Amino acid sequence: MDKDHFESLFEPIEPKKHSPFYRFVAVLAIIALIFLSVRGYFYLFHPEPRMKLALADVQKFLPSDFEEPFTSHRPEQVREVVLSASDSIKQVANAIAASSCRTADTVCQSKALYYFVRDQITYVSDPRFHDQLENPLTVLKTGGADCEDMAVLLVALQKAIGNQARLVFVPGHAYAQVKIPQYKDKWLNMEGTCKTCTFNEVPTDTLMQKKTFAEI
Repeated sequence: MDKDHFESLFEPIEPKKHSPFYRFVAVLAIIALIFLSVRGYFYLFHPEPRMKLALADVQKFLPSDFEEPFTSHRPEQVREVVLSASDSIKQVANAIAASSCRTADTVCQSKALYYFVRDQITYVSDPRFHDQLENPLTVLKTGGADCEDMAVLLVALQKAIGNQARLVFVPGHAYAQVKIPQYKDKWLNMEGTCKTCTFNEVPTDTLMQKKTFAEI
């Protein structure tokens, strides 16, 4: 039997072709693994808050009378302002956190407090050379505040759920930072006047300026 006749007895085996569907599934699986390795911890165990409350929804927790604002931003006076408002602020913080997060997750709740202030409080500047420190309850009642007052409100809300918080001062501006146990020892930014900023995001021009800190 010659070689050609022998080879003709066998049908050639075509290379196995993989379905485009299975290739697509494989690519998705690879992307999913990459995503989980980088971001999955925080998205699976620390979900994003689902904001449900508006400013009007929390104003029912506010007392009818408020202390007059201070005209100084010294840390000891900020602490006094935050302490004087702590009982009502605790109720507000609890309502925001509980309605925004399905589980008792501190990261989710901390984000919810930041997004509430960012989205519900409108920036209103103080008169020039007459900068006042508003009681955070007053900010919640009026819905308007300058950068320092938004930062103090954020500090008060974060402290109400057990986080460490501090003020960050740069020339002509202030914002807040929070320390959450799940992020170890990292201070996370909360820029209330930046309506497009996400949690821990600060505009580059602000981030590059010289800073002073006041833990409250």
